[in-house]
Parts: sequence; structure tokens; C-alpha cells
Amino acid sequence: MAAGHAILIVTIALGLGLLLNASDILATAERQEAGWQRTVGVALMTPIAAVTDFVQIDAPRNVIDAALGRTDEETPPSTTPTTSPTVAVTTTTVAEARTITASEPLRMYIGGDSMVGQFGPMLERRAEATGLVIAEVQYEFESGITRNDFVDWPARLRTVRAEQDPEVMVLFFGGNDAQDIRVDGTWVPFGTDEWLTEYRARVGALMGELVDDGRDVYWMGMPIVSSDTFRPRVETLNEIYESEAAAHDGVHFVESWSVFTGPDGGYSEYLPNADGDLVDMRLNDGVHLTTDGAIRLAAVVWPIIAAEWDIPAE
Repeated sequence: MAAGHAILIVTIALGLGLLLNASDILATAERQEAGWQRTVGVALMTPIAAVTDFVQIDAPRNVIDAALGRTDEETPPSTTPTTSPTVAVTTTTVAEARTITASEPLRMYIGGDSMVGQFGPMLERRAEATGLVIAEVQYEFESGITRNDFVDWPARLRTVRAEQDPEVMVLFFGGNDAQDIRVDGTWVPFGTDEWLTEYRARVGALMGELVDDGRDVYWMGMPIVSSDTFRPRVETLNEIYESEAAAHDGVHFVESWSVFTGPDGGYSEYLPNADGDLVDMRLNDGVHLTTDGAIRLAAVVWPIIAAEWDIPAE
């Protein structure tokens, strides 16, 4: 094939790919942190996505995705649960729990950003192994409390409560929250007084809404991260989570920082499992958990919930 023909074919293929995936590419651009890259990406893709939506050029792809059962969430591979260290929990007063039975199991919801990706299914598995819990896991990559322009979590959780009526809600945010926040249409830099005030207000409002609705809330703290520059940001988020949980009856702050520290108190990618073997607990980004890391954290969190509801942990 002549070089010119090959270039033409590649160009046509790329153009078709752009048209067929315009809405997804636009969504990806909108999820980016504030900056010129996001501004340019959104500006370029908005008119293209509008055209493809109008003429429904991406309809065949959507039909194929639906037929193949593709979703945005992936469940990690199955692994045998293991034990892990106990951690401190900041707990406020919780209404008297009802008696949990196999015929009337505890209804539990596990939701949040990408930090839930590995952890959620492992906590779900551990809880449902008792035969006394039914759980639902839901998470959105690149979402969070900061980016309510992408996923409005308070609204999402209202729908969850209306449709699923969970008694226990385990929430895990922070993987994508240490970025600029939009207030009244203006991007506010992370860490400024205005940012701290707005983010704290959002976290506190969500906690208050959940407990006022009678939910038993377990708010996860972020684990220690590998990056020396990102670590102080995560500590800022954790301080807000812990202090706001202490201010709201019915909210438990569950810290995960110490669960993943090494012998020297610093970040450690490899930690011993229940058999004493060193295993990889963290993904390459130094933030998210591997399946083994998720099992380790679930082994900490589930006994806390089980004790509150007088359910055997095993």
C-alpha cells in the first residue's frame, strides 16, 4: 500500500473514532482538574459531541456496549479475606441498632470515588459472608466532593436512600478531591482559606444530611500515600473528615492511614499478610489499593460495623 493511502486510512479511522466516542472524550475532558488543558479540551469537544448526539452517530457503539454488558465499574478478582491491624475510630452517638437476622439482614451501601474500586467489593464480600448483610457497591472514577460538576454525590446518595434504603453507609472519598474547587462559577485554588471553608461545608452538609435521615455512616479516611508532595494534601482532607465526623452524631471516622504504614511509620508498598508473606498492597500510583490492600482494609472496617450492629465479624 502506498504511504499516502496508509496515512489517509489512519486519518479516517482516527476521525471515526473521534466521532463515535465524542461524548466520552468530552466527559473525560470535563473531569480534568482546572487549567488550560481542561479549558481547551472542553472547548474543542463540546461542539463535536453536540453534533454526534444530535445525529446519534454513536448509537451503534452504545448498542454494542449494552449487548456486551460493559459498565464503568470493574470488580476486582476474588481473594481469600485476611486479617489486618486494628485502627482508631472516631465515633459519635448512634441510635440503638435493631436486631439483625438472616430473614431481616442489615442493608449496607458502600460508595464513593475510585478508592472504593478495590475496597468496596472486598468489604461487601466479607460482610455478606456472615449471611446477615446485603450490600451494594457503587463508585465513580474521578468523582468526589470537590467535583460536584461531574457527579453530584449528595444528589446521588439521596437517590440511593430512596431506592435502596441502606441502614449503613460506608463512604470513601479523597482520591480526587485535592484539587481546585469551583465556587459560584470561579475556580478556587486548593488549600486556600476559601477552599478549606467550602470543602468543609460540603463534607459537613453531606454528613448532616445522612445522619438526619437516620443513616449509620462510616466515613473512610485516606491511607498514607507515596508522594511527599501529595501527602500533605491528603492529611488536610483527613483532618476535615475526622473533625466533621466528630461534630455529627451517627458518623464514624475510620482512619486507614496507619493500616498501610511500614515499620518506620512511613509509606510502605509491601506489607505482611495474615500468613506473614510480604505482598503488594498499593497500585503503582501510590494512592489506590491492590486487591490485597483492599482485603487488609476491609478486615479492619468490617469488625467495627459488626460490633456496632451486634453481628459476628466472621
